[in-house]
Amino acid sequence: MEKGRNCYSDEHYLPTYFYMLDPAGISNWSVTHVDWSEGKWHPKAYRAEDVTPELMRNLTSISESVHVTSDEKKEVQIKSCLWNGSERPCYLFARKFLPETLDNLMLLFPNYTNYTSI
Repeated sequence: MEKGRNCYSDEHYLPTYFYMLDPAGISNWSVTHVDWSEGKWHPKAYRAEDVTPELMRNLTSISESVHVTSDEKKEVQIKSCLWNGSERPCYLFARKFLPETLDNLMLLFPNYTNYTSI
């Protein structure tokens, strides 16, 4: 493995495996939102004060997958998130929430089934 590069099963192995099993049956992007806007080695970590209905609405309304290639060109690739031919929100999950966010998350999602009610 190249120095400075890591392979995480949920981010690399499982998506590759599912693609091998059924390339047309899965999304061709990550379903986990990660905020790399700070430009650090690790994604932004959400704190308790960040967890608001507005943040959740913003995360669940993203309908385009943005990818920046890791080569020297750093090409930006933008694709609509299509599921069965229909545009849908891209993300089912988000990371990275610090432990202190749990109470706020539980207040927002006590019996989460569909976020459209907030």
